[in-house]
Amino acid sequence: MIRRTLGDKKRFILATALCAMAFPVTVHALNTSNDARVEFRQVLTLGNEVDMDFGTIFVAGTPGAGDTVNMGTNGLISYTGGFSGSGTGTAGKVDITAGTNSQTVNVFCDASATMTNGAGASINVTSIETVAEGSETSFGSGNACNGMGSVAASIVLNIGTLDTFVFGGRIDGATATSFTGGNFSTANAGGDDIRVDIIYQ
Repeated sequence: MIRRTLGDKKRFILATALCAMAFPVTVHALNTSNDARVEFRQVLTLGNEVDMDFGTIFVAGTPGAGDTVNMGTNGLISYTGGFSGSGTGTAGKVDITAGTNSQTVNVFCDASATMTNGAGASINVTSIETVAEGSETSFGSGNACNGMGSVAASIVLNIGTLDTFVFGGRIDGATATSFTGGNFSTANAGGDDIRVDIIYQ
């Protein structure tokens, strides 16, 4: 039989306490920091819009497939089929009038538009294309517009020097509906204009 005296008990308690003190728990407080950064850019402002103008076009019969009026971003026009004219027009144009220089900006533009006479007749502008001003060229050599989901062209912005996009396109006789002579415009009732979005990259 094992016997413990009071003295043994005291020694046991003391030994237990010493063991506990021999392995203290140390808590370390850790810290770090995060920086904050921002880049401010001036809001892009657009203006000085010039409408795309194909001028006066002469029509031999009802427009159909193969009848086209093709205007480059340089304003020069070629004709096929039953269309004819002076050979010159006015390319569309949009200026960036305010923004942060040295930043890349992208242009998005509709690939087609609808011109009407406001009385039920219509014909489409198709194959719309764009270039930066200073790079104007004949039809078919510009950057194709592909709607709001695809960048058509980009420039490194320099207000007053490189800040303008120019537009050309094709009038396609195959899209003519209830066609009659007269004045046609995207601004007439039933028309659908050319949307142009310009944003920072």
